[in-house]
Amino acid sequence: MVNARALVLTLGLAALAASTAAAAEPETAPAEVLALREAAWRAWFAGDEAALRGMLPPEFIGIGWSDGPFSDLERTLGQSRAFLAAGGRLVRLEFPETRAQRYGEVVVLYGRFVAVVLAEGVEQNVSGRLTELFVQRDGRWLHPGWHLDEVK
Repeated sequence: MVNARALVLTLGLAALAASTAAAAEPETAPAEVLALREAAWRAWFAGDEAALRGMLPPEFIGIGWSDGPFSDLERTLGQSRAFLAAGGRLVRLEFPETRAQRYGEVVVLYGRFVAVVLAEGVEQNVSGRLTELFVQRDGRWLHPGWHLDEVK
């Protein structure tokens, strides 16, 4: 029987070695990743389920800017549909600060966002911080997860 502690330690050391060997490229993100991030945000606010399904893989995990449960792909699509059905609309979207770390086929973006949305007939300003994950699979970038928090 395999010693679980030894296995975890071995896997952890292997992951650390791999991440160290694939040096990070701070402040640099492929243009395709930045375009995908922008498209994903705009598709979410537009209720564009087909576009989101093309960008977010089935194993997607999202943590929204309000307190609530983590979202899987279906919950995220439902939240997008509900925003649109309630008359919500994106007025403005900016990413004033973005930093990136690239580890081979994985890019992690850290940054800030500013969004102006029309909700219930009223423009609302929402700003916060983000951590977003992008993975290159079969030659294309996917967006398997995000963590957003609102800054007031």
